[in-house]
Amino acid sequence: MKCVRITFVVLSLFVIAGCATQLEMNPPPTLDVEDIKQHPYAVGLYIPMGLKERVFSVNTSPFDVLTYPIGQQTALAFQKNTPLVFKKVIDVDSRNPPQKVKFILQPSIVKFSPTIPHPAYNPYMATVVYKIDVFDRSGKKVYTQTAAGEAQTSKGLLSGFSALGLLAEAAQMAMDKAMKQILEGLATAEELKALK
Repeated sequence: MKCVRITFVVLSLFVIAGCATQLEMNPPPTLDVEDIKQHPYAVGLYIPMGLKERVFSVNTSPFDVLTYPIGQQTALAFQKNTPLVFKKVIDVDSRNPPQKVKFILQPSIVKFSPTIPHPAYNPYMATVVYKIDVFDRSGKKVYTQTAAGEAQTSKGLLSGFSALGLLAEAAQMAMDKAMKQILEGLATAEELKALK
């Protein structure tokens, strides 16, 4: 009897551990933002560790869990795209960095919401809401912006593991749309122009 219990516990742990899947996502692209005007100064990009490590988990069945590396993708997107708006972007470890920068940018994820369709021929969807706070060297917030991106994709009756690419695609498209709005807002922000 004891042997049966141990076997059951071991099998249960194996099933639980084996059913967690992390979604593989391609690195975010450098966005094409038309007619963007670059600010002529250096800024610090502060991405807290809690944001970099943030994942979003969704139960895809009673035994399966899918995790999105949403924090890692967000960090990469900001590192890759904020240089489109500022002459120089320096990764910093705090809002009071030793480096000489004009402002410190701190992004955050307000919301991430994927939709896995049932039945599978409906679109795979995702919504992401980003927030960017901009601080001056004294720590005073001088600008803030929130932007939402929504996206959907659908390709036939793909479901299960064969649909993981569609989940990643919808999430990345939503992130790109929100990121583009953030870039456009930073480029045209009167608060940042006034403090040059």
